[in-house]
Amino acid sequence: MMKVGLASSLHLNHGGMTLQTAPGDPPPMQNFVPVGLLSLKAAADAAGVPADVRVVETNQLLLDKEVANDDALYDSLAEAVLGAGDSLVGLMTDADSLVHTVLLGQALRRRSPATRICLGGPAVTPVSETFLERFPWADFVVRGEGEHTFNELLECLYADRDPTGVLGLTHRRGGTVVRNDDRPLVRDLKELPWPAYYAYDMSRGARLYLDIGRGCPFRCSFCATAPFWERKYRMRPVDDIIRQMEYVRDAFGRTSINFSHDIFTCDRPWAHRFCDALIERDLGVTWGCSTRTDLIDAPLLEKMSAAGCDEIYYGIESGAPEMQRWIRKNLDLDRSLEVVRETKAAGIRPVTGFIIGYPTETRETLGQTLGRFFQFLEEGQGRSQLFTLVPLHQSPLFRQYESSLDRPAEYYDVPVAESPMAQIKQYRREHKDLFCTDYRFATPELDEALVDAAEELSGHVVVLASLWPHLLAHYDSPLDWYERWVPWIAAYNARHAPGTRFPHQCEARDLLVFASEEVRRLGIEHSRAAALVRYEMLRLDAAALPPVPPVVPASTVDLDSRLRAGDYLSAEFPYDLQEILRGGAGRAEPSVNGGSYVVTRRTSADTVETLQLGPASRGLLERADGRSTAREIITAALADEARADPEGALGRGLELVRSLAGRGLLLSAAPNGSAASVNGASKNGAKG
Repeated sequence: MMKVGLASSLHLNHGGMTLQTAPGDPPPMQNFVPVGLLSLKAAADAAGVPADVRVVETNQLLLDKEVANDDALYDSLAEAVLGAGDSLVGLMTDADSLVHTVLLGQALRRRSPATRICLGGPAVTPVSETFLERFPWADFVVRGEGEHTFNELLECLYADRDPTGVLGLTHRRGGTVVRNDDRPLVRDLKELPWPAYYAYDMSRGARLYLDIGRGCPFRCSFCATAPFWERKYRMRPVDDIIRQMEYVRDAFGRTSINFSHDIFTCDRPWAHRFCDALIERDLGVTWGCSTRTDLIDAPLLEKMSAAGCDEIYYGIESGAPEMQRWIRKNLDLDRSLEVVRETKAAGIRPVTGFIIGYPTETRETLGQTLGRFFQFLEEGQGRSQLFTLVPLHQSPLFRQYESSLDRPAEYYDVPVAESPMAQIKQYRREHKDLFCTDYRFATPELDEALVDAAEELSGHVVVLASLWPHLLAHYDSPLDWYERWVPWIAAYNARHAPGTRFPHQCEARDLLVFASEEVRRLGIEHSRAAALVRYEMLRLDAAALPPVPPVVPASTVDLDSRLRAGDYLSAEFPYDLQEILRGGAGRAEPSVNGGSYVVTRRTSADTVETLQLGPASRGLLERADGRSTAREIITAALADEARADPEGALGRGLELVRSLAGRGLLLSAAPNGSAASVNGASKNGAKG
């Protein structure tokens, strides 16, 4: 029996990267259940192919530090992927990591010259012949839908037969690269077995995307999904999907999953039948999906919510009606906004995505997209994304504008060490046509810096979602704000991060530094926007505090307990911040209900919690010096109440003290003033 290894491609967690991430630092990777590779194994096992297929998730190796991010990264990955006596290694490819797959393939060939190497997936399928011609270490490319092609390749290798008759395969015959005829798509997906979950450690918590269907019938010019699946739309049977959901729930405890299909509601009657069946079965599993805003309505949304759907991704792509027509998406943007509202009303999280950097992008279309992005960000309660256009080989747009790829993209890449990075840069220069996704299209009608600055921006914008409705109200348009931001961050990085590969990228703190300067320039130092800038900076600062240890019951605190403050940051605002965060934009005067006292701290779950405290709680916190008892603190903080009703004041004060202790804001202190029992040892409260 043959031994075969299958390895996933590298996937960077962009949210874990910063400008300070140095080459060779531990890379923040996305770990995921490699469903595509597990499907190949399942198909081989079900067909009785004489092969022992093993699946390796490379991202988990880096996360677990089983593989070091050093000069030997790809050799170490190759060592981890290769099994003793492997006849074949299969490598998954994705657009944003193809160059890393190339270095891994080379390392595999160096380590085991006799092992055949096969690639498959969307990044290599459309360039299979060119790829094999350029990289002699690669032996095969499985194009498109891979299960049957891969099985037949394994059978040929086992029998030592020429694979010329294997449909969907590109391979070598002597010194010539041969592209066999295409393989027809699987007509009925129920013919394919479920992925071989049994061959992967499902306890690791990696995200799970169920393969419930394939294909898209639409013709969006920027997208490669529809061409990859030949614009044919297929779904697994309803009962088959539900039984698979039950299986991953019962076998692996998975009660939250995602569906990988791009257009879940393409066939609305099917979607209704699916939801009806889920409601009847009551699995206790929540799920997320993707679809178009013109293929869904309120009744279907309500049914999806009842069936356990908790998130839907909508690709809006452009906020400019002109661009909607040009990219052949053809969405009604006002209707799309209404769908987002209907999604929220149904109790489902809406997530929207926008793209800028089309070859025909203009300042006007960029401004319209930015306007819609911030509008959908607010309506979606901080869930919107902004991307730059990625050139994809199979997209109709690529064929027309390939020659205009004019500069490397500024997106974050795996922070490999300097030596392998030099090789990566060389390959990108020498094989620009293969690694086209690492470049961006020219935009003759738009300053390229306005595109480049958006590469990694939206994740930081989303973190500060509460700020934008208030701050942008002081600009003529979001584009007005953005055109000030882009040169500012370039100059800021030139001073603070000279030589960076990412001159237009930022951190959330940089956005707040810029906003602080803008508040002064605009003369709105006493506005709601200014208060929110201070508030968001306070939250960022609190992330650096020591985390609150797991909170234990505070009922042991009594009037004789000595108390000290925990670790927190605080600030006083002239506005009621809760009122601002609940409301809309505006340039209102300070709240008629008075200001607010806000404390922020880092929780034991490593999140930042914000509390708005009343005068009594504030007084208790500020008097907890580690020497005074709860009785003394309460008597001083509630002096007016204590004079009128001493016992009542002590009772109310003790309730507040215990509440603050339960949140880790007050700690019990030993007689000498050091922290002791209630929530464990902690530093004195930090206030700002």
